Amino acid sequence: MKKRELEYELMKEIEERYSTMQFGEGEVLEEDLRAMLLAATQAPSAYNEQPWRFYVAKTQQDKEMLMEYMLPGEKEWMVKAPVWILLAGDVGDTHNGLFNYWTSFDAGCAWGFLALEAQRRGYVTHCIGSFDRVDIRNEFQKNDNIEIYGIVAVGRPASEEATAREKVPPRKSVNAVQLRRK
Repeated sequence: MKKRELEYELMKEIEERYSTMQFGEGEVLEEDLRAMLLAATQAPSAYNEQPWRFYVAKTQQDKEMLMEYMLPGEKEWMVKAPVWILLAGDVGDTHNGLFNYWTSFDAGCAWGFLALEAQRRGYVTHCIGSFDRVDIRNEFQKNDNIEIYGIVAVGRPASEEATAREKVPPRKSVNAVQLRRK
């Protein structure tokens, strides 16, 4: 398993997780999929609104519908993943009826929890954002408050031979991402 070199010890799922374009043989067990979605629902959210929404695509028909909206280049490797999860958020389902500015932030946190639970259960993930966010909304129930954020591919890891050319991208240091006051 590839691993990042980090300056501090972290959860092994964080150390090992990266977005792969290589998926191995094998299905995603329904129990594992439900647990990944459950993990996503445990993410913190502003005002506990829990604005994330998920659409799980496992059938060829469902995947083909999503592929219609993907930009070129993604389809070729995405088809190898047995499960795709569309990640969305409802910006209007709030306690006070106002626009939820934090929906994308909260949905991103939910995606992080989903990815770590997938990693813990022996799966790999890759979330893409290169698709038509506007037109894809027409595939779902009419709701002007739904924003689409990503499509997550989930599957078993490919062999080391298949992933040998993949590089685990480096991350910026903690110092590099700290904001400083004037």
